[in-house]
Amino acid sequence: MITAPLFLMVLPLALAPVVYLLRRWALLAASLASATALIMASLCLGLTFDRPASVLGLEVVLGEPMMVLGREFTLELAGGLTVGFICLIAAIAFLFAWRVSQGGLFFPLGLIILSLLNAAVMIRHFLFAVLFLWIASIIAVFVVQGDRQGPSLRRVSKAASGQATGPFDRRRPELAEGLSTSLRAGPGRGALRYLVMVSLAVPPLLITPWLIDFQALNPDNLALLRYAAVLLAIGFAILLAVVPFHSWVSAVAADAPPVVAAFVLTMTNAVVLLLMLELLQSYAWLPENLQVFRLLRIGGLLMAALGGLLAFAQRDFGHLLGYAVLSDMGCTLVALGVASPTALTAALLQVAYRSVGLMLTAMGLAVVHHRVGSDSFANLAGVARRLPLSTAGLVLGGLSLAGMPLTAGFPSRWAIYRLLSAPDLALVMLLSGAGVAFGYLRGLSILLAPSPESNVKREPIIASLMILAMIVLCLGLGLRPQWLLPPIQRVVESFGFLAAQR
Repeated sequence: MITAPLFLMVLPLALAPVVYLLRRWALLAASLASATALIMASLCLGLTFDRPASVLGLEVVLGEPMMVLGREFTLELAGGLTVGFICLIAAIAFLFAWRVSQGGLFFPLGLIILSLLNAAVMIRHFLFAVLFLWIASIIAVFVVQGDRQGPSLRRVSKAASGQATGPFDRRRPELAEGLSTSLRAGPGRGALRYLVMVSLAVPPLLITPWLIDFQALNPDNLALLRYAAVLLAIGFAILLAVVPFHSWVSAVAADAPPVVAAFVLTMTNAVVLLLMLELLQSYAWLPENLQVFRLLRIGGLLMAALGGLLAFAQRDFGHLLGYAVLSDMGCTLVALGVASPTALTAALLQVAYRSVGLMLTAMGLAVVHHRVGSDSFANLAGVARRLPLSTAGLVLGGLSLAGMPLTAGFPSRWAIYRLLSAPDLALVMLLSGAGVAFGYLRGLSILLAPSPESNVKREPIIASLMILAMIVLCLGLGLRPQWLLPPIQRVVESFGFLAAQR
């Protein structure tokens, strides 16, 4: 009999070297990585805390804590659902990467990232949770970098020498200019910005526990709590990409392989939000300070406004994806700033439904980029005729991030709009969603535009089927949003700080 923390940390870490050795056989590597993530997801989403669960012939006890070097690891309700959620997203990403490669190191490093994020969720000390998150982010840098530098260099070199760089270059000579622009922007820019911003966020978060412990020994020194609150605000503002610390989101979305960008943005955001909620639950003086929720509302409002405005002006799907995520994350923070159990339910629903829209648009973009070699609007005229399902997934996922009706992103957005007492806030978020929707609809008009030639290859069959399944899921959640409501309500009930302050 083993404990759940040990199983969830050791299993992906042990299989990562095996997956690395199998990386040349994409089917085997993807199958093993996806199966590992699915096993962990099924264990956590089952949530049988009252009895052992049988996994791979082993008895795993979910509710049993584990001690390592004097530090406790335990799987609670909110952490279990978070781990199950990120493992399920990882399983989808791994399986899709079998047909549309997202980099040779995505499978093994993705499993290591899962192991570290699981540890960050389960350890009962905030300082070590931040360290695990930081190490996971450092490893994620290598996945974000991907294998895109080599092909871009080869294409630009061939374009400069007058050679054809692919079947699409004969009908789109302006592609060489787009690739040259991408090269001048600097390969690895997204990875570098991500590493720098996460590293800047870590020191203030590491100092905070020391200040809180020191204040416990000196109860009369309330200034220490104010310093701790300021440091927490700075650290979480950077990790959550609050303006003006937002540039890394669009850089990662533009530079990383699309599914890798969705993988990183979904997982880190879910874990960071959980850590923030656990802090609010652990320290009563934080939720008692109404300025905390006011800062959440202001930061979320700035993110939503800037994300929608910049999405409106984009001319490539990579940056558009980044600003769409920024807009949606801003709405989540505004909901958290409302400071009520109902608002927290809507915010957590939005985090879950955002992952569906984000993964769907990333999968569609991955196929388009794989077949065409570019995500710039200028190079995609008529692509929808050859890649219909990928185009549908790309645009529908983006509209879901914008909160358009009949998509997965609409129900939580609508619930947040109704919870806002100030009409101005709702109007800003509505306009933000409209800006994102306009960006994707403008891209759709280019994809549907007539083209003299059709040399783009058809989309991969298995990848197309996965995109179709995600389209059905996105529309299904838009029509029946209550499917995920019961487990999320249980999570909200486990966080009593909102009810206490009301």
